[in-house]
Amino acid sequence: MDVTPNPHTPDRRQDLPPRELKKRLGDYESLLEIGVELASSLDLNRVLEMALDQAEKLCKAETSSIWEVDDEHNDLFFRVVRGRVAADIRNLRIPIGEGIVGSVAKSGDAEIVNDTGVDPRWHGDLSSTFQTRAILTVPLKAHGRVVGVMQLLNPEGRDTFSNDDAERMRLFAAPLGQAIQNARLFSALKTKFLETVTVLAEAVEKRDPYTGGHVRRVVLYSLLLGHEMGLSQEELEKLRIAAALHDVGKIAVPDRVLRKPAPLDADEAVMMQRHTVDGADIVGRVPELREVLPGVRSHHERIDGRGYPDGLRDGEIPREARIIAVADTYDAMTTSRPYRDALPHAVAVAEIRDGSGSQFGPEVVRAFDRLVDRKSLSVDAGEELFRSLFGDSVGV
Repeated sequence: MDVTPNPHTPDRRQDLPPRELKKRLGDYESLLEIGVELASSLDLNRVLEMALDQAEKLCKAETSSIWEVDDEHNDLFFRVVRGRVAADIRNLRIPIGEGIVGSVAKSGDAEIVNDTGVDPRWHGDLSSTFQTRAILTVPLKAHGRVVGVMQLLNPEGRDTFSNDDAERMRLFAAPLGQAIQNARLFSALKTKFLETVTVLAEAVEKRDPYTGGHVRRVVLYSLLLGHEMGLSQEELEKLRIAAALHDVGKIAVPDRVLRKPAPLDADEAVMMQRHTVDGADIVGRVPELREVLPGVRSHHERIDGRGYPDGLRDGEIPREARIIAVADTYDAMTTSRPYRDALPHAVAVAEIRDGSGSQFGPEVVRAFDRLVDRKSLSVDAGEELFRSLFGDSVGV
């Protein structure tokens, strides 16, 4: 591509004073930084936080927010909100067309309101600790359609926002609107993916009526353990899926073995143990699931090398498999089966502790102990953690 400047086209940068040119280049550098972050990160809120931080600095504003359009309810909600009153207003929703932010979402045009007191759309602040004097509001668009709104409040060291401020915000708005739209598409795909995982997990439980709820409980216990061990949000998401699918290979176990109301004999035990290999084979056929394969295949391995299917030892066992092993064993011991009653909680805890360093990873048992000591190893605690991590996400 020929990028040689046309000698007959004036270079507008030459018309700018050096100080203004330097400032303009700084704007473009900030925009480029945000673009790189958007291209390399799936954590949209983190990138939007960074964008608002840059916007506040460039336009010297006290605080800022990004609203997202909810098409189903025809209103806007806070996607990211900053400042000392953020906690008080985070759950606020504004109908499209109402207020200043709703008006901009409806019109698709940026607005500067430098005196909120004379604008009839302004209904005052919800918190007495903050007073909004001036607002700069810019729509965020994707494919020509408004998907959100960005706002800056109260210019610092001056009374009003300027047209230059609005122009800078339009530059920022360009990539952010598309980022929000991409996040929506990604969320929809993720929902479909989790629905598929849920169907697979439920298919196993429907074949074995004696283990109803086992998969859900193993997911919750695994998340409690992983969170206690300091796993990141991304690692916890992978752990969630691996725990949900840890027994998917039991689809291939014959009913006479899977539903036998008595302990298994040696040959039957071998058939049952194949569920780890069969599960790994099923998971490995789905490209989106391959990253959770270690947790599915190796959750019956033992630290002392006496586990199955591969006889792995100590550090050879993936961390997610170690976590699922403790969660799976604890739930199995505390759940009644046709041939035995559930063990009391205290007895199951003692069994887990006794297996540290031989059957179970010591670091997982230490996390298990801390949860037990705080009385936090429970389905209710797991449900609360699940909601805090994944909101109202579907399935297990």
